[in-house]
Amino acid sequence: MTDPYGIIDLAALKQPAGGSEGGAAAGTASAHEIAVTEQGLEQLIADSQQVPTLVLVTSGRVPEGAQFLASLRRAVDAQGGALRLAIVDADTQQRVAGALRVQQLPTLLLLIQGQIQPIVQSVLPDAEIDSLVTQVLEVARQQGMELPGGEGEEQAPPEEPLPPLIAEAYEAIEKGDLDSAVAAYEKQLQEAPADAEAKAGLATVTLMRRTQGADLTSAREAAAQRPEDLDAQLLVADLDMLGGHVDDAFARLLDLLRGADQETKDVVRARLLDLFEVAGAGDPRVAPARRRLANLLY
Repeated sequence: MTDPYGIIDLAALKQPAGGSEGGAAAGTASAHEIAVTEQGLEQLIADSQQVPTLVLVTSGRVPEGAQFLASLRRAVDAQGGALRLAIVDADTQQRVAGALRVQQLPTLLLLIQGQIQPIVQSVLPDAEIDSLVTQVLEVARQQGMELPGGEGEEQAPPEEPLPPLIAEAYEAIEKGDLDSAVAAYEKQLQEAPADAEAKAGLATVTLMRRTQGADLTSAREAAAQRPEDLDAQLLVADLDMLGGHVDDAFARLLDLLRGADQETKDVVRARLLDLFEVAGAGDPRVAPARRRLANLLY
C-alpha cells in the first residue's frame, strides 16, 4: 500500500453544500458492511480504531463495478468480522467522496486507526482480492489491533467444504459468468429445494444479471420522468439494492402497490420476494417490509 493520505478532510463537509446531495444511503447489505453518509463518516473513522475498514467509492456507472463489489463482499464476509467494507455511493454522497479526495471511480481505500490509505483506483481482478484482504489484516495486526485469528486467540475450526454446485457458482461469479452461476444455483435447488444459501445466491446473482450494464443516473432519470413505467421503477429498485440502499429499494416497490392492478401486484410481489432473499431473513428490514407487503396485497 502506498503512502497514506492522512486524516480525512472532514472540514470539506462543514462547508455549505454546493448542490443536491441526493438521498441518504440506506443501511447495509451484510453484517460486515456499511453504506457511508456524511452523518456517519465521523463514526466510521472512530470505529476504525477497532476494526480495519475497506472503503469503496463507486457508482452504478462503473463498468464491472457490481462484480467488483460482490467480490469484495465475499472476501470481507469470509473474515467473520475481522474487517468490514464501507460503501460510498459517489452519485448520492458527492461531498463524502470529496472529503476522501477521490479523483476517479472506483477508488478503494483502507481506513485504519483514523488514517486513510489509498489502495487502487480501478477494478481489481478477483484473483488479487483475497491477497489484498490478507495484507490488510497483517497491517492491522502489526499496528497492534486485536483481530479474530490473532496470536493467543482460539482458532476457529476449519470451514466445511462448500457443496460442489455452490462452489461452482462461486467460481462462475468470480469469472463474471453470471449465466453459469445461475445454472449452478438452480441445479443445487433442484437437488436441495430448502437450501437457504442457494436461494440467496440465486437471488443475488439474478439481481446482478438484471442490472448488468445499467447506468444509475439514467435509470433514476427515467424512473422520475415515467413514474407509470413499471420496468423503470423495478430497475432503480434493483440498483438501490445492489448499492446497499435496502430501505429505498423496498419502499420504492411497496409504493407501487397502492391502487395497482393485479398484474402489477404480481410482478412487484415477485420482485420483492427476490430482494428479501438477497437481504436475508435475518436482516431487520425484511420483516417490516413483509408485513407492509401483506397489508397492501390483502
